[in-house]
Amino acid sequence: MATHLALGIMSGSSLDGLDMAFCEFTEKQNCWTYRIVVAETLPYPEEWKMILQESYYSDGKKLAENDVAYGKYLGGKASNFLKKYHLKPDIVALHGHTVFHQPEKGFSLQLGNGQAVAIASGIETVSDFRNKDILLGGQGAPLVPIGDKLLFAEYGYCVNIGGIANISFEEKGERLGYDVCAANQLLNHLSRQMGKPYDKNGETALLGKLDKSLFDELNSIEFYQQLYPKSLSNEQVRETFLPILDSSPASLEDKLYTVVKHIAFQTAKATDSSSGKKMLLTGGGAHNSFLVEAIRRECPQSVYLPDIQIIDFKEALIFAFMGILRKVGRINCQASVTGAEQDSSGGVIYLP
Repeated sequence: MATHLALGIMSGSSLDGLDMAFCEFTEKQNCWTYRIVVAETLPYPEEWKMILQESYYSDGKKLAENDVAYGKYLGGKASNFLKKYHLKPDIVALHGHTVFHQPEKGFSLQLGNGQAVAIASGIETVSDFRNKDILLGGQGAPLVPIGDKLLFAEYGYCVNIGGIANISFEEKGERLGYDVCAANQLLNHLSRQMGKPYDKNGETALLGKLDKSLFDELNSIEFYQQLYPKSLSNEQVRETFLPILDSSPASLEDKLYTVVKHIAFQTAKATDSSSGKKMLLTGGGAHNSFLVEAIRRECPQSVYLPDIQIIDFKEALIFAFMGILRKVGRINCQASVTGAEQDSSGGVIYLP
């Protein structure tokens, strides 16, 4: 029996904060168990929120500067977190903040320089989980299905509703997974137009009604016609989805209602209605009671909401797990999910 300790750090596309989860993993007879010892979400100061939002438009020099600065920031936050709770992990594992994700061109870029994190935190660090898989011909996404498979095997479907929603499931002995649709990025984009960071519990969406024209236009986006393996980038959301929302004459309430129905519809399309499998629902979208109800109406599966810690920190937990798998030389990225030439153990290890 082997026990490993890791700090997982996750920054999602919704920019709702920095998730930190200190986790313990135990392997016994090829079965893994986990425990989240302590976890926190640290809100971004406005300065960092602006830097991360604007990095998409930055030149190469500024991107390089932001990469190192953000790595130092993450490493400092990790060090403070560990000192606060008197913890010492074997590794820090971070996803970084995605600026570009273009696997068709052979690259994905996440800010958060791993060497800077390792030096600032004083802990061995694993980062850059996507590019090895991309160079092997894969999508480099989604990455969490390895954790779904080994840590949450009791669920037939694992669905995470973040800025982008993704799903993973087992079929004919293989783990499959892909990005389902744009999700909280759309809802938050609309909410900000009302001066709110998000639509709490879908309260404003509840005031609206379905705009059939907008609903049909969203569902006709070319991404939805593609077969998996496939991944959806922040660039695609920004360049394809948001202009459709912005050009619609519908009211904000109707847009929010329609986007909620769109997310539920695409989630249902991603599942097998006859399977009777349980669905685990996590991510920021699991806090939106109207969205959860819409998914339950569309999906015949039993939709299960875990405890709040798993809802909020499942992705940070799985990146911590992926870091441990990388450290011990195990597969952490599955070709069946990403479409790569082979399974791989992805992530670059940096020493302090």
